Amino acid sequence: MFTASKGILEGYGYELVTMAGAGHEVRILPQAGFNLYYWTFEGKEIFMEPVDITEFGTKYGNPILFPTPNRIKDGTYVWQGKTYDMNKRGQRVLLHGLVKDEPFTVTKLEAGEDCAVCEAEIAFEEGNALYEGYPFCCRLTVRYTLTEKGLHMDVAISNNDQKEMPFGFAVHPYFSKRGDANKVFLTVPCKRVYEADENLIPSGRILPANEGQTIWDGYHSVESLYLDTVFRGMSADKESKIQYEDIVVHISGSDCFRNAVVFTPHNRPGFCIEPQTNATNCLNMHAQGLIDESGLLVLPAGKTFTCVIDFTVEKR
Repeated sequence: MFTASKGILEGYGYELVTMAGAGHEVRILPQAGFNLYYWTFEGKEIFMEPVDITEFGTKYGNPILFPTPNRIKDGTYVWQGKTYDMNKRGQRVLLHGLVKDEPFTVTKLEAGEDCAVCEAEIAFEEGNALYEGYPFCCRLTVRYTLTEKGLHMDVAISNNDQKEMPFGFAVHPYFSKRGDANKVFLTVPCKRVYEADENLIPSGRILPANEGQTIWDGYHSVESLYLDTVFRGMSADKESKIQYEDIVVHISGSDCFRNAVVFTPHNRPGFCIEPQTNATNCLNMHAQGLIDESGLLVLPAGKTFTCVIDFTVEKR
């Protein structure tokens, strides 16, 4: 039997959603970008616990990145010949979109014999802070389903405007090193990478992975990797994997997730494998004529885009 409940995070006053069952426990902070910040299986960490839970954004958990995952050069983008500033409440936003630290509204919370479900949404509407930097009326709905296998994400993006809207979508999950990155291994089935400058802005060229980036050929310890790299070559029939001593975590998604960002910081207790639809600076790449390379998605007026991401657990 699975359970699902709402409460308050003690000591902080944040709304807290907890779901559990079949050895899994997850916790979500709706007001922190609907961040599923805690996931354990049989009492052991899968997602890295927050270093500072008050630091909303992309430092822990599973941040949701929309409408522009990764970087936008100088926080300015071009769409259909018009230049926009990615501002929110008067501040320039350079990284990971606009919803990562915004409150979502929980619209469904239920549990049953086989699963628990939590769904939430956030809207871009004229007059609100999100519309300032991304003036397209739309709604993002995210549903987490916890099952015996692990976590399933359903994503729906509705264009409620009278014009087409450009966007990307990603998540930024921090997986736990469990205190020893020498004992955690990963593999990602991508043989190509985006060439980028010192500020991680891509040139537009997609190159074969070179020494230190060839993580498609088997498992590599997280400790041995020094990556903040956008890989190209994912599809619905491919999966990334993380191997712990007791389990393997499988990461897969819809065909739209053509890229995987791998981030292996050595000064944090976690690392990331991020399913991502687009390249860094995707809107500006698209404006430069790099249509396929950008990975930018374009949704017609009145239409809804859907996709899924799965994080499944296999015992070793």
